[in-house]
Amino acid sequence: MKRAVLLLLAAAFTWTAGSAEASRYEYDDDDRGRYESRAKFYGTVDALPPDVNDGIWSVNGREVQVSPQTRIKKKRGRVEIGAYVEVEGYFSGSGVAADEIEVKGRRR
Repeated sequence: MKRAVLLLLAAAFTWTAGSAEASRYEYDDDDRGRYESRAKFYGTVDALPPDVNDGIWSVNGREVQVSPQTRIKKKRGRVEIGAYVEVEGYFSGSGVAADEIEVKGRRR
């Protein structure tokens, strides 16, 4: 399968709530000519739904859609408000549809 990948690395650092945030944007052109916009960023969890495995999280003020298919890695901490996380997924509507979220620990 031939796949062209155009990678745009945005190292735009935004200082919010005393933390730095870096974002990475990737555009994949699959063989069907469809473009998908990938996102990867780090931030602090601001809000969680009652079921953390299905619903909208808020990470540094961004909406993150979590579904039962989202992989949530909790080796370095618990999913809770104030946790520092890495989010990977696709831009979707006004936020990011998460493929994977990794808890990196608590924000100091």
